[in-house]
Amino acid sequence: MRKYIRYILLPVVIGLLIFTATCLVSSDSIPKMPNIIAWDKLVHFGMFFVLSFVNFIDYYKLYNGKPHRFKWIFWGFILPVIYGGAIELMQEHFFSRSGEWADFIADMLGSATAMAVVMFLWKKYWQKGKKTIFVK
Repeated sequence: MRKYIRYILLPVVIGLLIFTATCLVSSDSIPKMPNIIAWDKLVHFGMFFVLSFVNFIDYYKLYNGKPHRFKWIFWGFILPVIYGGAIELMQEHFFSRSGEWADFIADMLGSATAMAVVMFLWKKYWQKGKKTIFVK
């Protein structure tokens, strides 16, 4: 049970608190950045990359390096993408911010990139038993 609290419940609670708090911040209170890069989209990409990457690693550790592949992808990719869509819908309908398709796409790309990185690492190192990175 302690394992589930550490690898499932704790990351979910922390993620929900951080992302919900960022939804409550008014877009007017966010400092303006130079328009050279779409900073907002870069932040969405980065947040969902980290969220998905941590989900993948925690699920990997929860099952001692032998995750069920579909469930692993569900927890690491599909669930964060659904969450990103829900955040955009909540911003549009419940908070004083606007939901954007471009933000949702950046969320999906961040999660997809994390999945690609984790699957590369899994294929190259973990699956073949060369290294037991992230497993104690």
